[in-house]
Amino acid sequence: MSNNKLQLRHGRVTDPQTRGLVATDLGLIAEWENNEMEGGKNFPDLTGGSFSPPYEMDSWSNPPPPDGLILSGGHRGNREVVNFTDKEMQHKLRSIGHPNDNFTWPTIMVNPGSDLDIYWAYTVAHVTRGYRWFITKDDWNPAERITRAQLEATPFYEDIYPYVPYYSNSDKLVAKIEHKVHLPKGKKGHHVIILAWIVADSGNAFYQACDVDFG
Repeated sequence: MSNNKLQLRHGRVTDPQTRGLVATDLGLIAEWENNEMEGGKNFPDLTGGSFSPPYEMDSWSNPPPPDGLILSGGHRGNREVVNFTDKEMQHKLRSIGHPNDNFTWPTIMVNPGSDLDIYWAYTVAHVTRGYRWFITKDDWNPAERITRAQLEATPFYEDIYPYVPYYSNSDKLVAKIEHKVHLPKGKKGHHVIILAWIVADSGNAFYQACDVDFG
């Protein structure tokens, strides 16, 4: 497969700044790799299989990404860096000759209960079941990689299309370029938000993550 073909895959958030965009700017991953943070869509379940009712006729989920690799959709290799803690990133930057012992994942300033505008760019806009947003718990530990135990158990926001079956409604199951997401109330300080773009006609979702600072 040529490099040109590799670049024509799927989609990524372009605003606000995600960990994938930061890693791309640092030269740690290619743009096509940020487009392909792809893993099983039944998250936060640990196993694949039928998607949640009433969407059982959607393609069944592949195994969702394991703990510690959630932000990259389960991928290792270059894409694993988006899961790294600040310390791991500092070590990675030293290893490629660009030391930055003060590195921390950049945060986006937000207000609890406010709206966050999110923009996507798609190279393949798959038949879309919808989107789910997850966030870290109040007592999460930034010195550890993101695991299910670090996250609130349920999405704080969802945008799921109701149309079934997907193969008769592909004209309605269209990927969105812009979302206005209502952030949870009561959050303070640094948190990580995970966005899953859920595909109806495959077993996967595409994962994107950003760091926010609730003022």
